[in-house]
Amino acid sequence: MSKKLFVGNLPFEVNDADLASVLGVAGTVVSAKVVINKKTGRSKGYGFVEMETEEMAQAAVTKFEGATLNERAITVQIASPKMEKDAAAESAAETADAGATETAAAETPASDTSTA
Repeated sequence: MSKKLFVGNLPFEVNDADLASVLGVAGTVVSAKVVINKKTGRSKGYGFVEMETEEMAQAAVTKFEGATLNERAITVQIASPKMEKDAAAESAAETADAGATETAAAETPASDTSTA
């Protein structure tokens, strides 16, 4: 099973191939992607590398965490899964919206239905 790594504090000139080459010393790199700013086309200074096995990923962390790449101390860590919206928070937001609607309805004066 492959394992994804977060690599931070990358020099801005590092590209996907460079990243794969550097971390490839620790094992087989399945993929390497430097994150690019869409507006400027420049690296954001971090990326993700997928190693072939968990053992290779751990070896890369051990070997490269704090290592220097082009005079910058890089960070290499096991990547965390993407954070998804918390279902409870989403539910609470929906409940708050419903409560606001009910409050507004309660504050609206009822029309006079009596006939004279």
